[in-house]
Amino acid sequence: MHIRPSVVIALGVGYVLGARAGRDHYDAIMRQAREVRERPEVQSAAGLVSAQAGTLYQRVRDMLAGEGAPSGTRPFRPTGAHSSNGVSSVGAH
Repeated sequence: MHIRPSVVIALGVGYVLGARAGRDHYDAIMRQAREVRERPEVQSAAGLVSAQAGTLYQRVRDMLAGEGAPSGTRPFRPTGAHSSNGVSSVGAH
């Protein structure tokens, strides 16, 4: 199979122009994202979400360590449905 030099040149030019257009579009998206990220109301909301996530993380960690559960309680464990042969169908799909 013989490839003409004009086809190779056309493909090369198309690749370069497409890559440049793609890069320009990417740069425009990143510039807009940076502008939004720098807005005071966005930073305020991000700080609030971060603080709430930290509080939630601490509560879950305490619960998993047993500090958050009242004494005398035990975790819920479903019994599942049993077939006539006594085998549990929980988790069996």
